[in-house]
Amino acid sequence: MATLKQHRPDGRIGGGTIRPLSSELSCLNRADGSAKFSSGFTQVLAAVYGPAAPRNPSRERSGEASLSIVFKHATDVSDIGLPPGYGSSVRELERFVGDSLAVCVAVEEYPRTVIEIVIQVINADGSLVGTALNATVLALMDAGVLMSSLPVTTTCLVASNGTGNSNLMIMFDPSAEEEAKDDVAIIVLVSDSVEEGSLLTSMTCGAFQLSSFLASAEGASRASKAVVAFWRIAMEQKVAREANTLWST
Repeated sequence: MATLKQHRPDGRIGGGTIRPLSSELSCLNRADGSAKFSSGFTQVLAAVYGPAAPRNPSRERSGEASLSIVFKHATDVSDIGLPPGYGSSVRELERFVGDSLAVCVAVEEYPRTVIEIVIQVINADGSLVGTALNATVLALMDAGVLMSSLPVTTTCLVASNGTGNSNLMIMFDPSAEEEAKDDVAIIVLVSDSVEEGSLLTSMTCGAFQLSSFLASAEGASRASKAVVAFWRIAMEQKVAREANTLWST
């Protein structure tokens, strides 16, 4: 697998680098947990409501909580800055997010409740699905929802280097300009933060070889460590701020 060394459109050198991360926790007063999460110029606001009793009794499950995922103000993938290959509707993205979280959230600890997650896209500049999922996990931590592990999402772009499909390049955390090219495939990988190398689920767009997928999964496992480290710092800073506020005179 070739290694990309030239400058990328946003100034990064090499395919193995991700964009700067930033976050703001507890930014919504009425939500039980919220997080504004940015990867480069892609910014997503995620809010968590619950666990709470469902408004509709048909949503109630006797042995576990149900997850409700909502992408607000978008009816088609093009409305939130995604290439058409990601799916035909936002409902598919909501299902992907829900399925990714369902294996990590301890839903059995919250029977007969609903955990509603609202995802608002503020700015889309590539890797939107991965940024949305990472924002959601941070919001769940802010809400104190119990999870068995943290699903970490990495977006990989497989691009031809012009010498044939047998020689491809992989770029992590692609920008919108990189995703818009005709000769690329996009792989969104959700990894388990507890079991190293464990892949929970994936979403793909475009044609690629199995070797490209396996190389992307291996690289995503390494890249996810940087995201987890960032989450830890963000939560530690939040706890420190709250402690200073609580005991300040």
